[in-house]
Amino acid sequence: MVIKFEDILNNNLKDPEFQKEWLKQTAIEYIQSGNFEHFFTDLEQVIKATTTISKYAQKIGVDRVQLTKILHGKTKNPNITTINKILNGLDLGYELKYEITLQQKSA
Repeated sequence: MVIKFEDILNNNLKDPEFQKEWLKQTAIEYIQSGNFEHFFTDLEQVIKATTTISKYAQKIGVDRVQLTKILHGKTKNPNITTINKILNGLDLGYELKYEITLQQKSA
């Protein structure tokens, strides 16, 4: 009997601790590469491991079409509020932090 990697991954992604670590590693890769599409592909896998995109969109209060476009990389600059809703909806204890650094001009 052959076991597919996707089947093992989908089974593991049902575990919240595995989900958290999986997305943490994906986020690190995103920060290093700047390629958010890979992050959203993995995020979609986590969502689909426990529910449907339609049910998840309804849960977080985001239009299903909009959510699908974000997860498939069709929305190049997703709104920070929407990203926060998507991550918070997973109930994994994520907190979105960002800093704004102001540079002073030399006189």
